[in-house]
Amino acid sequence: MYRLIEQGKPIKLNDLPKGENMTNFSLLNDLSAPLTFRSFSIKYVFEGCEHYQVNGNKYNVKSGEYLLANTFCEGKIEIDSKDVVKGICIDISPTLLSEVFSNYITPDCPFPDVVLDDFFSSEAFLENKYNTNNTTLGKTLDELSRKFSDNPFHNYNLDNEFYFTLAENIIEDHQAIISQLYNINTVKHHTRKDLYRRLCRGKAFLENNVSKQISIGNAAEYATLSEYHFFRLFKTAFGITPQQYLIQTRLSKSLDLLRIGNYSITEASISTGFADVYSFSKAFKKHFGFSPSRVIENKLAGLDK
Repeated sequence: MYRLIEQGKPIKLNDLPKGENMTNFSLLNDLSAPLTFRSFSIKYVFEGCEHYQVNGNKYNVKSGEYLLANTFCEGKIEIDSKDVVKGICIDISPTLLSEVFSNYITPDCPFPDVVLDDFFSSEAFLENKYNTNNTTLGKTLDELSRKFSDNPFHNYNLDNEFYFTLAENIIEDHQAIISQLYNINTVKHHTRKDLYRRLCRGKAFLENNVSKQISIGNAAEYATLSEYHFFRLFKTAFGITPQQYLIQTRLSKSLDLLRIGNYSITEASISTGFADVYSFSKAFKKHFGFSPSRVIENKLAGLDK
């Protein structure tokens, strides 16, 4: 089912059917309404920004971002913009998603047991915001948004295969997340999810500050955790210490600078936060198995590596 939602045409969000597959393409600039998540929901923004409050957490979903939430979530949505905000809301039947997920768990079973899904259809699910550049589902949503935007008034026929594909995308993107989340050993689901969100904030802080002289204590503070708690939980969830992750992120960034940009070895080392060229070159060769100079030589020779 496909629906176009336009400004000025009344719609009661909470009166829509629950537990069904549904896709809405919205063209709105003013909306304030309570929100009940009727199914497993994807809230994607193609242009503009939508403001959500879900289970006490605030999410400003901007262009190229989307929010995932299930039926254990509730909150509200606000849109206040001079320009039209284009968004896609997709509801996936929890039963359909559970069936696809159960098939991943028991691939040899011709009729998977939906009861096996104790994550996507439960309170354990981590409602969160994602960038389309970083996920499999994001690529599908970007393609879909361009299609709807070009012709929003078309009566699109979105069958079960469409929703099966989306479910597969979601599960593929969450394989690592589920493992990382359950590595955090807590009794309560909301505590586990809160700690995981804090870890992800700290992880993003490390990724976004590779060029600066930062400490793990800075990342822990940004994550609102003590440094030891951040260190212990980070290692438990991601299988690597924060310091090791920071070094790996810096080295990956330096490789991109050497391959793609016109950076010298010295410039690449400074731009990725290394104290000196010697320590950079040593860490680079240990991590990749070849020296920074080899990257430049191969680039000049027209080779890939």
